[in-house]
Amino acid sequence: MIANLKHSIGQYRFFMDYRIGAYKAELTQLFLQLKSFGLLFLVVLGSSVLGLVLLLLLGLGKIIDSSDAPQYGAQMAWLYLLLQSVMLSAMKSAIKNSPQRAFQQTLVKRYWLVLIDIKLLLLSNGWLIASLVIAIDLSINQWLQVPHFLVFLLLQFTLGILCLYKPIALVYGFLLSAMWLMLPFDVSPMIYQCGFVLLFALSSLMVPFNFTAKLELSSLTGFWLMFFMQNSWTLVWRGALLLCVFVVSQVLLQQRADLVTIFSIVSLAYLVLFSSSLHFDCSHIHQQYSVFFKMQNKQTAFYASQFIPSLVMLLPALIGYMILFNLTNSVLVLIGIIWCLLQQVIAQKKPAHYALVWVITTGGLLAALT
Repeated sequence: MIANLKHSIGQYRFFMDYRIGAYKAELTQLFLQLKSFGLLFLVVLGSSVLGLVLLLLLGLGKIIDSSDAPQYGAQMAWLYLLLQSVMLSAMKSAIKNSPQRAFQQTLVKRYWLVLIDIKLLLLSNGWLIASLVIAIDLSINQWLQVPHFLVFLLLQFTLGILCLYKPIALVYGFLLSAMWLMLPFDVSPMIYQCGFVLLFALSSLMVPFNFTAKLELSSLTGFWLMFFMQNSWTLVWRGALLLCVFVVSQVLLQQRADLVTIFSIVSLAYLVLFSSSLHFDCSHIHQQYSVFFKMQNKQTAFYASQFIPSLVMLLPALIGYMILFNLTNSVLVLIGIIWCLLQQVIAQKKPAHYALVWVITTGGLLAALT
């Protein structure tokens, strides 16, 4: 019996070493794919995300101490959970070692796979680690004053599990919880967090709607709807970053209203960046299916259609942008639309120059309008 136990432990350690090696290799491959867009693209996107993350870490304070403004604290918690889910979604394949998943199921028992998945999930979840660092620093008296933070920690862990095994539940859960936050009254932080728990638990029981059954792939509209329904996280993570732009802009405007012109240009720049970057996905899909639409004599329309999704994503963002900055004229909005088209053309023709054009255009607008 002891010999069998030692043999099982040895097998587990060997399999764990294999999974960690596969995890590192896939993350390296992901970085190399990003690097193919150009070093400047990584610097621009990395610096922007770093700035957003730092501000959201400060938002953890609002989540913990939200007794004075419970709805605002709940909104920060919702955004924090959304960004965590976006990051884990990008790393999901590496965490689960998806390319070799079927092969692994022939080697070890299912609960071994789940156990190692959770271990790698915990190592990958920097958002949960940041929360735990703060949680460890809280005294018992402070914990008694903020018991809702414990529920928030459990939510972070649970949503990570859902991201790995039932991601569609996250889509429904975030939609339902967004409606919960829009109700025109304030409740205590604990009730807000318990509401999140209830809604995400409900979303995990919901049956996925099959919208794709009635779509026609030969139709360009049906084709793109099908693609985005099956790859919804390409929209979700960009939508999350667009929300971050609005949250950060609102905070900065409250602190330095005299710099509204600079903030408006920088905010517009990031709206264009996150929206136009969708063209990288659309361009890849265009290359894959160009022969299919050429056979139907729709190659010209299909080529033009790959530029539309970025504009569709940008337009509602521009509406929110006009409301946030109280813009009465549409000059900056028109600039944003033209700029988005320009970035898409660069992404199509010279993807390595994508970030460089964005930086130069941002600098030019700042110099001309400030």
